[in-house]
Amino acid sequence: MRACLGSILLVFISLTSTSQEYIAAHPRGGKQQMHYFIDQELIYPELSLINGIEGKVSFKFTIDEKGIPREFNNIVYPDSLTLQETQRIFSLIEWLPATLGGVSVKDIGHFEIDFSIKKYKRLCKTRGYSQILNPYEPVDSSGKIFWYRNLHKAPYPIFADNRQTLSSFIAEHLVYPELAIRQNISGVVTLNFVIETNGRISNLEIQNSVGAGCNEEAIRLLRKIKWMPGLYDDKAVRTRTSMSVTFSLDPAGNGNFNPVVKSSYGG
Repeated sequence: MRACLGSILLVFISLTSTSQEYIAAHPRGGKQQMHYFIDQELIYPELSLINGIEGKVSFKFTIDEKGIPREFNNIVYPDSLTLQETQRIFSLIEWLPATLGGVSVKDIGHFEIDFSIKKYKRLCKTRGYSQILNPYEPVDSSGKIFWYRNLHKAPYPIFADNRQTLSSFIAEHLVYPELAIRQNISGVVTLNFVIETNGRISNLEIQNSVGAGCNEEAIRLLRKIKWMPGLYDDKAVRTRTSMSVTFSLDPAGNGNFNPVVKSSYGG
């Protein structure tokens, strides 16, 4: 999905000389995944909506050699509430540092969200909600990301039918890419992501790629799933986990192929 809130800008300026071996700092999973996350996560502050406050929130920042944002400056914002919402979303995004010749280096970024009431109302209509409710309380507010294996209770997918499992959901909704069928392509797509405390996913990246439309189909399916967040000390926490979707084609008696799908998650 394209960013529906107008201009969501992410620009990185190298602090080093130009080189073919230079890779700029970037959000984990890439800009497209980040833009989708922002569209799903952003909530226009209620008072800003009531008062008709619109405009861009923007700032520059440094990303250090460990991928940690620091030194925020040139901060512009229409009101304090839109700034707080932008900072909240920004804090949920993981960053990979710039590299030069395989060595991590500092970089400078510019992050911007354009708050437009008209575009926001259109976005809410498209995604089907204007508020995000936590499926479990209380919520850990530290922002720390826990590994799946270290939790007191693991996250799990929420389905309307309690008998539904992840594998049955994937098998029911998966559309095996036509290109992959024509080219007889099989393989395992593994997606790495964070389950937020509100049950939505962030920082989605492809850990194992297949291609021919399989990556895109695995991502489409993952985005359809709502999760119960993981628990630590009886609080909902951010959890790093992964999901694998196996695309395979078994020969059929008529010379064609029958798609066989398997899935798993954990970490």
